Amino acid sequence: MKFNDTAPVLAPAGGPPLWLARLADDATLEATVLKRPIQGRANILSVIRHAVSLYEFQHHSYKGEIGNGLYMESYRAQIQGVPIETLLVAHLNEQGEADAVVINHRPLNAAMLFSKLMGERVDERFRDLYLSGPEADAL
Repeated sequence: MKFNDTAPVLAPAGGPPLWLARLADDATLEATVLKRPIQGRANILSVIRHAVSLYEFQHHSYKGEIGNGLYMESYRAQIQGVPIETLLVAHLNEQGEADAVVINHRPLNAAMLFSKLMGERVDERFRDLYLSGPEADAL
């Protein structure tokens, strides 16, 4: 995982990241670990709460606006001893709210583990969005 391994680590910032602090009520979240998008601020916040709890650490190498209405984060983390890299891109609407968020997790084995663990932790209404244990094991 060369990209984040060679990038300097940013000092931790206080508070939530810009995209999360400015999440629009009608936002959508798409991610490698999801079978389909999640709609709505409340739903996204519900699953993000569980996602953050899986990380043993989060070392950001980039956080910031990258141009015309886009925000990006890149970080490395670890879940149950497995390294995982993440690239997040959020579209910011005219009000500066994040209305569309895409999260890319890699490598595949780490993304599958993440999805399986999320399926075990999230509220029942979101379980079918993630890989079940048997689904992950079959892959």
